[in-house]
Amino acid sequence: MRTLCERKLVRIVGRKDVPGRPIMYGTTKFFLEHFGLQDLSQLPPLREFKELGESEQALLPIEEESLAGC
Repeated sequence: MRTLCERKLVRIVGRKDVPGRPIMYGTTKFFLEHFGLQDLSQLPPLREFKELGESEQALLPIEEESLAGC
């Protein structure tokens, strides 16, 4: 998430009103421009990512260190 924030692809949009108050992120206009999208509806549905097998999910980069924010 830090890298996405540094590259101006996502930004902090608030905190969720649940215990722990996790940070919520949203995409930026630059994100859409960078990936050639008109709007977020052009992205594949989250369901497609959830349906990936474990071997495919293991290929997705995940940064586990905690972040202070963007």
